[in-house]
Amino acid sequence: MMLSRYASLLTLGMITSMPAHSVDREQGLERVREQLAQSCSAGGMASCLGVETSRCERLAEEVVKACSEHFAPAEQEPMAAFGDCIARQTRQRTGVTEAKLQSCRSQVEGVAHAPPSTEEAVRGLEDAKAAMAQDAKATRDAVTLPLYPDHELTAHHQDASGIPGIDSEPLGEEAVPVVMMTTSDTVEDVVAFYRNRLDGFTLYRTAADDVTFAKGMPDDVTPSDFRHWMKALPLHEHVSIYRLSGKTHIEVGYRTD
Repeated sequence: MMLSRYASLLTLGMITSMPAHSVDREQGLERVREQLAQSCSAGGMASCLGVETSRCERLAEEVVKACSEHFAPAEQEPMAAFGDCIARQTRQRTGVTEAKLQSCRSQVEGVAHAPPSTEEAVRGLEDAKAAMAQDAKATRDAVTLPLYPDHELTAHHQDASGIPGIDSEPLGEEAVPVVMMTTSDTVEDVVAFYRNRLDGFTLYRTAADDVTFAKGMPDDVTPSDFRHWMKALPLHEHVSIYRLSGKTHIEVGYRTD
């Protein structure tokens, strides 16, 4: 869901930037701390670093506290300094070298993503192309909200109940199906397309490059209330549009009835 774009930026020792949302410092730092703790305890990272898994929460808390002065999500250079600080503090507090830290990350990623053989890779590519064509048609047939014309489909979760939410717990049965797409068009191009096509939706702009249309959200829940917003949004029809890694990402949460 929307949360995936935060998690992808917050891997242990490699933080360089975060989207400039209307989130106060304490909320942002708490989210970083949670992600660091999860990265430490998952996939054998703690063992590779030579720390007990039970110490990951404390380690994350100490590292984030030591680096908090560099935390400025809206500014690229300070966030690069924040990422450098996270890596440096992790090394200092675990006693590992920079090479060892990078090795641990590579080992953990290697276990999760073992490289396929050439034949397997070719078969996988062919299967993926066929699946993408089938998924694209199924998506067009199933989605009840408009799909942006010039898009590349990245995911379609017709059952989103098992997707982890902000607290890493499954979203549950009330979560709406969701389609994820990317486009080379600008955020404003996409916003212009959806502006007059979503009846009864409210527009929320949390940053110049981060816009959400949502329907039926509680009156007391807005993007500035980050945690409640991230918990409530997947349960309601929505179109989230944001810029990340040189592309505009579009998430369409829809109802089938």
